[in-house]
Amino acid sequence: MQRSMKKTEHGQGLVEYALLIALIAIVAAAALSATGNSVDDVFERIAGLFQDQESACTPVASAGTAWDPSPTNSFWKGGITQQADGYQVCPLCIGMLPGYTDSDYRLDLSGVQVTNTKTSWNGYGVAFRSEYGPKGLNGYMFEIERKNKNSDTELYFSKWVNGKQIKIPGALVSLPTGIDWNNPPDMSIAVEGDTFTAYLDGKQILQTSDSTYASGGVGVLANDGTQLNFSDFQAKPSTCEEVP
Repeated sequence: MQRSMKKTEHGQGLVEYALLIALIAIVAAAALSATGNSVDDVFERIAGLFQDQESACTPVASAGTAWDPSPTNSFWKGGITQQADGYQVCPLCIGMLPGYTDSDYRLDLSGVQVTNTKTSWNGYGVAFRSEYGPKGLNGYMFEIERKNKNSDTELYFSKWVNGKQIKIPGALVSLPTGIDWNNPPDMSIAVEGDTFTAYLDGKQILQTSDSTYASGGVGVLANDGTQLNFSDFQAKPSTCEEVP
C-alpha cells in the first residue's frame, strides 16, 4: 500500500508540473496577443536571428584551384599550389585570391602546417587590402615570424609600399605562452575601417590601426625559411562575429 501511494504521489506531481507549464504558456500567449504579436511571429523572429547570423558568416571568397601569383620581377619567388589535402606555399611565396577586393572583411586561415627549410626567417601570414603595383606589393600583412633560432617568435602588422615592408609602430607582440610554434594555431584577421585585429585559435592577440590603404585583395604568404601548408582560407563579411 505504501509503495502504491508513492507511485500515485509521483504521478500527481507530474500532472501538476504539466498543468503549471500549460498555464504559463496560456498566460504568455495572452500577453503576446495583447501586444499585437502572435506566437508564430515570435518564432519567426527568433529563426530570423539565426538565419541572419548564418548569412553574415557565409564566405564571400574562398581558396580554390586558382591563385594570382606575384609578378616574376617582384620580391616574391612564386605562388600557391593546390595539394590533395589543401594548399602549399613555397618559401618566400605569396598567392592572392583572384577577382576579390573589398574594404572590410574577416579572414580565416585554418589547418596550418609549417616545415622550416632554413634556420632563419621562419614564418607565414596573410595579406589584406593588398595589390601588386608596377613597383611591387602595396597593402597590409599580418605575420608570425622568427628571424633565427635564437630569436623570439614575433607577431606583427606591417604595410608594404612599392614592394618595401614598413612595420607599423606598436603593432608587434611576442608569441604568447601556450602557443606551439610547431603546431600552428588557426589565424583570423578582422579588418574594419582603419582598425585591424588578429586572433589565434579564437583569442585576440593584437590590434592596431592605419589608414594608408582603404581597400584591396587578400592572400597567404610564407617567409623565406618556411614551406607552408594549409587546408582553407576564407574571406567573410566584416559583420561576421564568429571567430574560430
